[in-house]
Amino acid sequence: MSSTNQSVEYKQAELNFLTAGTSEEKLTALREMIRTAPKHKSSEKMLANLKTRYVKLKKEVETEKSKKKGRSIGIKKEGDAQVTVLGFTKSGKSSLLAELTNARPKISEIPFTTLKPEIGTLNLDGITVQMVELPAYLENKEMLSIARASDLILALVTSLEELTSLSAILKNENIRAKTVFILNKVESISPEELKKFFKLNVLRISTKEKAGIDDVKQKIFENIGLIRIYTKEPGKKPSEKPMIIKKDASVRGIAEKIRKDFPDRFIKAKIWGKSAKFPGQTVGIEHVLVDKDIVELYIK
Repeated sequence: MSSTNQSVEYKQAELNFLTAGTSEEKLTALREMIRTAPKHKSSEKMLANLKTRYVKLKKEVETEKSKKKGRSIGIKKEGDAQVTVLGFTKSGKSSLLAELTNARPKISEIPFTTLKPEIGTLNLDGITVQMVELPAYLENKEMLSIARASDLILALVTSLEELTSLSAILKNENIRAKTVFILNKVESISPEELKKFFKLNVLRISTKEKAGIDDVKQKIFENIGLIRIYTKEPGKKPSEKPMIIKKDASVRGIAEKIRKDFPDRFIKAKIWGKSAKFPGQTVGIEHVLVDKDIVELYIK
């Protein structure tokens, strides 16, 4: 692994690599070697070789970890919905997770930086969404099982070829969770390439330029099948925190969620919001609610 014009930092990292006792230590040393390697024409081959070795070793480490864990990779669902973010390496999954949530995943130009699922929380104006970024090991069936069990998949791609390949993987693995395909890094894609996506149902964003992030949030809301309903007591203001229920739920669903015996004691309800013909409309228990309706229940 010798090369001309090596810095002191590079030589130290190379020594750390040669004396490393574990694969994880070798990975750390290789990462530092890549970072501190000479960046000029004559070192391109050396740098490419380092990156290849890094990717190969990283896969070996991940495979070994998966064998040790068996099927214990599953992520416990928390919040109102779970959304997984998957895609090939360097598609911008970690950057998207960081933009959407409070998570601070490691973001790097080095391939396969994410070794384990990264978790963050997205608040959609009252709806708590657990976001899970999966590593780019799409051949790992245990990892894909997380996507299979999620409420929604955000499939990140950076080219038409990736879109085709990722679609095939989801189909071959029989993953039927609702999926939103997202084309990232549009700032670096040619106009000719972008034209290929115009007729496809693919959201176009740029995590680098922070463009289209609000569109992603809207897509998540539209596809997780949940709505926010505010309750109120007669003569009082609506609750500040909404109740989260499934889309197309009726007044009955709200009544049951408050107390199991409320449907049997139901007299009427008054509605403010888009499902009402006028503010304060009196409705029956089977009235279908829409997002952000305000419901006032009258019980025996």
